[in-house]
Amino acid sequence: MLNQRRKQAMQDFIEALTCERKNRALPEEFDYFGKLVGSWQIDYVEGNGSRTIKGEWHFSRVLEGMAIQDVIILPDYEYGTTLRIFNPHTRAWDVAYGYAGKIIRLEARKQGEMIVLTCTGDENRKWVFVRIDDKKFHWQNVTVQNNGDWLINAEIVAERIR
Repeated sequence: MLNQRRKQAMQDFIEALTCERKNRALPEEFDYFGKLVGSWQIDYVEGNGSRTIKGEWHFSRVLEGMAIQDVIILPDYEYGTTLRIFNPHTRAWDVAYGYAGKIIRLEARKQGEMIVLTCTGDENRKWVFVRIDDKKFHWQNVTVQNNGDWLINAEIVAERIR
């Protein structure tokens, strides 16, 4: 009986959190992350190429369609979640990424075809969705050097599985 109540509570939580579609209050031109909704098989590659980790990244619309949340699974390395909430006042996305022992805050804006997430405490640290299409995306964790060049700390190449 207790197990059944826990399963029902989890189902209630998932139904309350997730949303099937974008909220009408979220302008179409700011729905940067909408193409990510679904499940992806990923290769996480450290910047120096010393290690590649195969994993999964799952995205869903949440909070009445005004946000996108994900879960990234990199076995034996990192298991984290990101919550991206559109802020109508700044016309940007407020972003928080968390994993065991750490939370990183960022702000996301479109720059040309890229989505650039800039760390709120360090403008030289950026996460960049370089390209997103229906079947693939490319993500980078970069540090902006003093001369303006981007040093790639890690990158992800993803292929849609659902």
